[in-house]
Amino acid sequence: MKLVKKLVKMALKDWVPQVRKALDQAVTDHIVLTQSKLAQANPKDTGRMASSWFIGKDQPDLSTRPPDWSTPAKRKYPGGKGTEGVIIVPGATKVELKEYKNKITFDGDWYISNNLPYSWRVAFDPVYAKGAPGGVNWFTSIAAQQKKDLQKRIISQLRKIK
Repeated sequence: MKLVKKLVKMALKDWVPQVRKALDQAVTDHIVLTQSKLAQANPKDTGRMASSWFIGKDQPDLSTRPPDWSTPAKRKYPGGKGTEGVIIVPGATKVELKEYKNKITFDGDWYISNNLPYSWRVAFDPVYAKGAPGGVNWFTSIAAQQKKDLQKRIISQLRKIK
C-alpha cells in the first residue's frame, strides 16, 4: 500500500507543473487571439480604435493611441451634419497592436480594454459599427464566444499532457 501511495504522490508531483504550464498556455493563447479578433473585427477609419485594445493584469490598461494615430478620411456630410458622410478623400488606416511584454499566466484577472472615449459607442451602437469587418454586432459576437473559446483552448492544452 505504501508503494502505491508513493507512486501516486510521484505522479502528481510530475503532473501538476504540466497542468499549470498547459493552463498558462491556454490563457496566453486566448488573450492574445482575442485581442487580435477585436482589432480585426471593429470598424476602421484611421485604425486608432483597432490599435487601442490593450491587455492588463488585475486591472485594465487605460492607455490609448494618440488622436493623430493616422489620417482620418475627409467626409462630406448631408446638410453639413451627421455621423455618416460620404468619403471624398480616403484616410490612411494604421492598425498595430501593442504586445503585452510580461508573462501571461492562469492566475489573476485579465482585461482586454479599449479606453477611447467613443469605444463603447462603436462596440454597441449599430449606427457607429456600420462597416465593421465583423458586422454591426462585432463586439457582442466576440464577447459571447469567450467562455466557449477558452474552454476549447484549455481542453486542447490539457490533452497534450502525457
